[in-house]
Amino acid sequence: MTGWAQARTDFARMEQLAETQYGKVAADTIRAWRSMIESSRTLPDRAKLERTNDFINRRVFYESDIVIWGQVDYWATPLELFGKQAGDCEDFAIAKYVTLRLLDIPVQKLRLVYARARLNGSGSQALQAHMVLSYYETPTAEPLVLDNLIRQIHPAKRRPDLFPVFSFNHEGLWMEGERTSSSSPTARLSRWRDVLQRMRQEGWDPSLASLSAQSVLSWKQAKHRPSFASQKAGKSKYRSLARKAASSRLAQKAIKSRPASKMAKSKVMKSRLSLRKVRRR
Repeated sequence: MTGWAQARTDFARMEQLAETQYGKVAADTIRAWRSMIESSRTLPDRAKLERTNDFINRRVFYESDIVIWGQVDYWATPLELFGKQAGDCEDFAIAKYVTLRLLDIPVQKLRLVYARARLNGSGSQALQAHMVLSYYETPTAEPLVLDNLIRQIHPAKRRPDLFPVFSFNHEGLWMEGERTSSSSPTARLSRWRDVLQRMRQEGWDPSLASLSAQSVLSWKQAKHRPSFASQKAGKSKYRSLARKAASSRLAQKAIKSRPASKMAKSKVMKSRLSLRKVRRR
C-alpha cells in the first residue's frame, strides 16, 4: 500500500506534467480530479462510485485509439486520458479503477472486465469488444457496472447487453466463471503491463495488496447447495449432540437422588461440564 499512499502526494507532479505536455486545460482537469478525490474520501463506497463514474464520464469524450494515438489499441494512463481529454472504453475503465483505489476502495472489490457488448438494442446481433469496471461489495455479491456507454451505475443483471469474457485487476486474471486466478495479468496482458509501467514513470506505484482467496469474479453466481453427504453428516452430528444432552440430563437427575460423596460430586461436575459444552454447540 506504500505506493498508493505515495501516489496521493504526486498530484503536483501530475499537474506539472499535464501542463507541460498537454496545456492548461489538462492541468485544470488534474486539479479538479484531485479536488474530487479529496472531498470524497470519507463518503460511503456507493457515493464514491457515483462521483468517480460521473466525473470521468463528463470530463472525457469518447474517441477511438486510431484517432487519438494513431494505433489500433492503446491503453492510456489517467494522465494521458485527461491530457487528451478523450479516450476509448479501456481508458475510461482504467481511470475509474485508479480513482477508486485512491479513494481507498479495496482491490478485492474492483475488476476490469473485458466483455462483448451488443450494439443497437437487444435484437441486434452486432457485438463489439468493450471494457467496463465492476465493483463487488462482497466476494459473492452481484457486481455493479461502471460504464461509459451507459452513464448510470447498474447491477450486472440489468446489463444483458454485456457478455463478460475475462476480468482482471492488479493481482489476478480470471476467465468468466472461474473462482481462482488463472495467471498473472501482467504476464498475459501486455497492454496492462505497459500502462502500469507508464504510471510508474509518471510518479505512481500501482503495487496493491494481495487478493482475498475468497474472491469470486463471475457475474453469474450459482447458488450454493449443500451436498447429500454434508446434509447427512449434519443430521448425524445433531443426533449425537441430542443424545449427549439427554444422557447429561439423566445423569444429573440420578446423581441428585444419591447421597453426596466425593465420587458423586465429581460425577456431578463432569455432567455439568458436558451439558455446558452441548449447549454451547
